[in-house]
Amino acid sequence: MPLSSRAFSILTHEAIIDAEWDNVLKPMLKQKYPDATDEDIRKAHSYAYGGSLVADIGYIPGGDAYFTDLLHYVRTGDFITNVLHEAQNLNEYAFALGTLSHYVADQYGHSLATNVTVPEVYPVLKKKFGKIVTYDEDHVSHSRMEFAYDAVQIGRSHYASAAYHDFIGFNIARPVLERAFLKTYGQDLNEVFKNFDTAIGRLRWGVKDLFPELTKRAWKANKKEIKKEDARSSLHRFKYRMSRRMYKQDFGKIDNKPDFLARTVGFIVSILPKIGPLKTLKFVYPGRDGEKRFMQTFDTIVVKYTAMLRQVDNNQYAVSDINLDTGHATTSGDYGLADETYSKLVLNLQKEGLQCMSAELQQNVLQYFSKVNLDKLLKDKPEKAEKLKAGLKLIKNAHPVPINQVSVTND
Repeated sequence: MPLSSRAFSILTHEAIIDAEWDNVLKPMLKQKYPDATDEDIRKAHSYAYGGSLVADIGYIPGGDAYFTDLLHYVRTGDFITNVLHEAQNLNEYAFALGTLSHYVADQYGHSLATNVTVPEVYPVLKKKFGKIVTYDEDHVSHSRMEFAYDAVQIGRSHYASAAYHDFIGFNIARPVLERAFLKTYGQDLNEVFKNFDTAIGRLRWGVKDLFPELTKRAWKANKKEIKKEDARSSLHRFKYRMSRRMYKQDFGKIDNKPDFLARTVGFIVSILPKIGPLKTLKFVYPGRDGEKRFMQTFDTIVVKYTAMLRQVDNNQYAVSDINLDTGHATTSGDYGLADETYSKLVLNLQKEGLQCMSAELQQNVLQYFSKVNLDKLLKDKPEKAEKLKAGLKLIKNAHPVPINQVSVTND
């Protein structure tokens, strides 16, 4: 199963949690759960990491792309709201706040950095699509750009050390994820994944071993090229960076060498031509302007995330349903991946008998397809168009389940 380098942005997602941990996240958790011990808080930190990563689990070999597409294109704000509402303890609440960080990071990271930098680095794409190029318009260039961002930041030691992340680790608050996923999408998480535990295990290996190894090799192989136009003197360092000296004082020395399999895969990837499944792993330096834009965007993300956390803390928040690839609301026909994901959701709901479809989900799906001509949208797939029409008719005529009655059967 091919790797997707879009998953390499997970390193940036962890860095956002680092940036907010001491000043905002940790105080919020302590205020809400005053009896929590230091060990409890450290464990909650791992759940915040997990929340920031879980939306990208579909990009990992063995993950499910449908799950990830749902969290990026369908009821994205409602999902975050449901995770926050469903959180019942310290770890689940930390996990929920982590999912919010992913939402904010993608909202601004893609729209302000990746979508703008891609056409600057690839003039052919700029000529074809203009000054903004989305992931839907060119998957490969976006994957390469996000891989490059992480590789450069790791190479410049802008991110907290890998040993720090290894010490904390990450955890997935599965019960709250299952409840929120069911309420948002009307589907059982365990029906979507063949084996969710296996998917988590592969994500854990990717975060701890494989991705750091690949990004490290990419940096080493390309640092001469980067240093030719090194912008280091004009780029401020991220304020959240934890120095190795500080880390050792707080946590001691920990062996963080990647495992043998990760080193082997990293070596093989580094010597093979970047074609076919490996083409997204080709390192393409984003340039001085692209690197500077990324760092400025990171600061914007931190500011926006802080504002959202304050609103959550005051229980006065609203999370909009947006397309996380563009940062804007999406209507049918605007974005191919969103159309595909909504279509698959309709067919899956139909297949499963609409047993857990809430009124909110029903309204969202019907509204999405309300202004589109399915025959025109799927002119090359008439059979799929007819299936969608039948599914939408069934959804329209169905009696939804009250949201407070939608629950995981084994919860």
